[in-house]
Amino acid sequence: MLVIVAGPSAAVLLPSEWTADDVREFRVWLSESLSPDGDSWWVLREPRKLDMAEPSPKTGPMLIEPNAYEPDDADEEACLTRAAGLLPITQIVLAAAVNGKDDHRLLAQLAVAIARRYGGLIDLDGTLPVPPPPDVSALSALKSGTGRRRWEERSRATIATLHGRWHEIPYRTAWDEVAVRHIVDADLLASWLQHPLFQMVK
Repeated sequence: MLVIVAGPSAAVLLPSEWTADDVREFRVWLSESLSPDGDSWWVLREPRKLDMAEPSPKTGPMLIEPNAYEPDDADEEACLTRAAGLLPITQIVLAAAVNGKDDHRLLAQLAVAIARRYGGLIDLDGTLPVPPPPDVSALSALKSGTGRRRWEERSRATIATLHGRWHEIPYRTAWDEVAVRHIVDADLLASWLQHPLFQMVK
């Protein structure tokens, strides 16, 4: 999943192929809480239908796009099948145009609702996003990998405290090192939504 936007992103992974009728039904369901805002973009209209407690959350447009899932390589495909118990066929990409706190929450609430309705898992597009350890520079970890392992360990320790299932999927980084991303079920992301450190991967 590669989506370049200003805000956070994630994807819901589904085990079945979607037809045009499935996509139409999905759009009808989305329209209960959101309004279309161009091709594949939606804006929040009824926050309470997505269990958003804020009476007037400030959110920007959200990209919501079903498409075929394509693993980066055969190793990722095998690991997903082994760890998560399914090989995704369809993914629903979610990406916020704005990086506000309500946009992070909307993204997560949508991912939870979609995963529960359609029986999917949620690809966080990285590890559970916790702050880096005090002695680790986020910039260095992201650019060169320095301290990334300790940051991953902190993420792993945090995700282990949450309710729900999670899986680590390895992938190869731009500097040819093996990193991991987390794939979680709806219960775990709902649990993370209640955590004081909650945010989605940006």
